Amino acid sequence: MLTKAEVTIERPRDEVFRRFADELATTYPLICPFTTSVRMDPEKPMAARATGQMMVRNLFMPAIVDFTVTRYEKGERLSIEARRGSRSSRSDYLFRDAGTGTIVTMVTEGPAVGPRWLQDRNQRTLEGHDRHDAQRLKILLEGRQKEPAKAYRRSMVRLVLIGWALAALLGVAFATYQALSS
Repeated sequence: MLTKAEVTIERPRDEVFRRFADELATTYPLICPFTTSVRMDPEKPMAARATGQMMVRNLFMPAIVDFTVTRYEKGERLSIEARRGSRSSRSDYLFRDAGTGTIVTMVTEGPAVGPRWLQDRNQRTLEGHDRHDAQRLKILLEGRQKEPAKAYRRSMVRLVLIGWALAALLGVAFATYQALSS
């Protein structure tokens, strides 16, 4: 499964690369709503072969994902291989100049997940996730919001609460209808 997302950020390439790659432990949880923390191995500086762990939200419990920086070209490219159990994926982040801004291209490659009949849906979901992460990176680095992933999590909580309230109201309305029609 291969996905690609691209965004233009109105900041110089060196600044965008530094904030994303060199400050990965603080920046990534701010743009990815499923990542709660990133911890880099303090013994290895950010470069090829640097390692770390990400704590990600799973449906029922958090999961720890180990990762290794497989390629690090200052100002141009960061490649990461992530592993959890027998599954692995690779993410490439490419940075290039675009006038006064920077084009960031995010390419993710990993195995197909789920049954064959669900894989197209999973592909579209992953593409949407990558697109939204790219947009949240743009929002963060252009200074429009300090924690875009946190804002996303808050909006999801609101959506769930509204859905729960609507379901409760429908339950009450249905019970009232049954009582009146008896």
